[in-house]
Amino acid sequence: MEIQTQLPIEPKYGQKWHLYNLAKTQEKRLFYSLLHELCQTIPEPVYKFGRPSIPIRDLVFSLGLKLYSNYSGRKVISDLHHAQGAGYISKTVHYNTLTKFLNAEGTYELLQMLLTLSAMPLKQLEDGFSLDSSGFGSYQYERWQRVRFSPRFHKGSRNYVKGHICIGTRTNCICSCEVTYGNFSDVNQAPKLLEQINGKFNVKEVSADKAYNAYRIFQIIEEMKAIPYIPFLSSRNPKKETSPKIWYDMYQHFQNHREDFMKHYHRRSNVETVFSMVKIRLGEFLKCKKYESQRCELLMKFIVHNITVLIQEIFESDLDVEFRDHLKAFLNSKGTLCST
Repeated sequence: MEIQTQLPIEPKYGQKWHLYNLAKTQEKRLFYSLLHELCQTIPEPVYKFGRPSIPIRDLVFSLGLKLYSNYSGRKVISDLHHAQGAGYISKTVHYNTLTKFLNAEGTYELLQMLLTLSAMPLKQLEDGFSLDSSGFGSYQYERWQRVRFSPRFHKGSRNYVKGHICIGTRTNCICSCEVTYGNFSDVNQAPKLLEQINGKFNVKEVSADKAYNAYRIFQIIEEMKAIPYIPFLSSRNPKKETSPKIWYDMYQHFQNHREDFMKHYHRRSNVETVFSMVKIRLGEFLKCKKYESQRCELLMKFIVHNITVLIQEIFESDLDVEFRDHLKAFLNSKGTLCST
């Protein structure tokens, strides 16, 4: 028998380096502009009496610029002065005010809305979505890798928070997010993630790992008129007579057309890419001390990530970004998914 000694040819993935270089060299300038436009979609409360409050738009812009620059609140003040001079904010916000804003009531819900809105300009490019979660250390000496893989680590510890995200698998934008304590299960957060994108994106397929293999997740994805690509555990053997149709049909597809199933399923590896992008560029540690502040800080990191993705697609896909055009669609789309 002849032994083949020639190594297999590895696939090569093309990169439009000219457009990539343009996007990176123009990123900081466009980041200011896109973040400012996103903040303009925030409704400001009507002034009635007393001392005028700081505009919410200024607070969100300042917070985004702080996390994008990876500076502390004190060091970012110089950048905020430049932003005020350029007309992006009306006044320079004190660094302690930014901390209070992160812990304020309603900030988390506002940032959740802005996160989904920041991804909506990419909906024409996305039809495949994926779910997963990862942990972020709540202080500098806590690493998610130790938490995740160390057998001696106490799983009930609150030394990290977990970001549950739903991403578009083509552009790596984050479309929805829930931030919880580190010991919260993934499958319980999935209905909320799918609810947030329902009606706002053209969802044709959803991929996730075995942790999300539950009937209610299949049912929710079916209600969205999408196809769930979630592999089955070896212990699972749905029967046609007793199992829901969508669960049985996908199990048959998983068993009889494994290669095609895995081709769609492996798009979920892009979630790992997204977490890697966020942790390398914006840091895997959260600087806030309180849990509510940490949730908002992580959400703002994801918004910053989305804006950098938008800048990349402006050059590579000739994308036109108008957040106000998508705001009406966002407000009109109210999901009615089954979560039980």
